[in-house]
Amino acid sequence: MIRGRCLCGAVRFHVTAPFEYAGYCHCTRCRASSGSAFSASAGVRREYVQITSGAEYLSSHLRNTDVTSHFCRCCGSMLFLLVRDGRYAHIQMGTLEADPGIRPQYHMHVASKAPWHEITDTLPTFAELAPEAEGKAPT
Repeated sequence: MIRGRCLCGAVRFHVTAPFEYAGYCHCTRCRASSGSAFSASAGVRREYVQITSGAEYLSSHLRNTDVTSHFCRCCGSMLFLLVRDGRYAHIQMGTLEADPGIRPQYHMHVASKAPWHEITDTLPTFAELAPEAEGKAPT
């Protein structure tokens, strides 16, 4: 089990299963919500994520028909996204209190990455959604 929390500690959660995949997202929405060049998230089935305190401080924002952001309404910390009809949670890796046991495996949505950011590692890049993030085996 790994624990996570928002910046102010009002919302706390834990993840009870290993993450299945992880990556960096460079889409305009992740850049805007993180205030950075990208966000780093790890994916796990939704049933393995439990809000342990502060559920009343959790707010959501529908990004598109298949992505809902969940964040703390006290401090604004982005905590996770629900995707794939709500079956998977993309946990923001910066909210985790310990080593998640997985490292980012790809960069996705690089077609809309920040023009001032240069990707300098050798991870695979995808112009749009990575196969793992949409529930498909990598090609």
